Amino acid sequence: MSSNHPLQQPSWKAEIPLLVGALSGGAAILGHGPAAASAGPASIIWSLWIVACLVASAVRAMAHADRLAERFGEPVGTIVLTIAAITIEVASVCAMMLGDGGSDTAARDSMFAVIMLILNGLVGGCILVGTWRSGERRFNADSASAYLPLIIALGTLTMVLPRFCDSTIGGYMSDPMEIFVAATSIVVYGGFLWLQVSRYRGYFATTESPSASAAHHTGPVHVPSAILLLFGSLVVVVLCADAMAGRVPSLLRASGSPPAIGGVLIAAMVLFPEGLAALKASARGDMQRSINVLLGSAGATIGLTVPAVLAVRALTGKDPELGLEAPYIALLALTFLVSTINLMRGRVNMIQGIIHLLIMLAWVMTIYDDALPSELP
Repeated sequence: MSSNHPLQQPSWKAEIPLLVGALSGGAAILGHGPAAASAGPASIIWSLWIVACLVASAVRAMAHADRLAERFGEPVGTIVLTIAAITIEVASVCAMMLGDGGSDTAARDSMFAVIMLILNGLVGGCILVGTWRSGERRFNADSASAYLPLIIALGTLTMVLPRFCDSTIGGYMSDPMEIFVAATSIVVYGGFLWLQVSRYRGYFATTESPSASAAHHTGPVHVPSAILLLFGSLVVVVLCADAMAGRVPSLLRASGSPPAIGGVLIAAMVLFPEGLAALKASARGDMQRSINVLLGSAGATIGLTVPAVLAVRALTGKDPELGLEAPYIALLALTFLVSTINLMRGRVNMIQGIIHLLIMLAWVMTIYDDALPSELP
């Protein structure tokens, strides 16, 4: 049966944030505006303006990705959302590494922050929002059983194993180990995506009723326009992320926050639009979409960010320290354990959401606790 709905054309007025973001990001990169190293009020206001432009552009990017996701359905739609989000993250992480004041741990801190915010903050928030009235929500348990082994395996290889290897000191990796980790991450994640859209497509299908799905139907989408605007939005996000890279250290110094909070800030900025999409999905009862988006992003964070960071290392010589320190290894292991217990059953409740949020608060508290001077004699 033919549809009488016209193709949805984009509202060009809604893309004004992209133009503003492109102009602001370009101006900052060219050196216009207060210096990044300055901690004065003008520099802080300018930095906050760049952050606002980055977030606004990221929201537009995810809006276009969401329209394409609705057009293509599951699981292809979720993959579109995930790839869009991970592009934003990789651009931000690499900019943090290479910008003025960038540290060897910038990539690790940002990547670890993304994992903790997704698996604890956003998963916990989505569970609370989704179960606030219903008491319990169900989703396809096969999706969690597919995502979690991927996340746990790649997370352990990239952020835990380097700390225990004897070939290097600290959390660095030797050249052969870097090649192995980068190659296996991208090959395993690529194989996962192929199986996700082919043989195991049903694992990620929504379990919601047709009426619930229809409530979010946006009508036919003009695909070429959506793709063009998505690409343009991502370009603007990259510009703003590059402009912001050298400003995070000065903002941290001005606020008296420890350097590791920089990774949290970058993670929060890049996850804002995707987290908002997941929270909206859980609010309308589509817990499957929330799980797909969040766990898919967590898997992509490791599977794609690590090869990108190591490629930057090969091109620039900037050696990243990926291995976590002991307190954070404990928190990562706790996160993996609780996520496995809570999500593998295919149903969630408010108690589980509270536990995830508790772990996130413990992680933030640990960051500030590490920054305190040691009281040992």
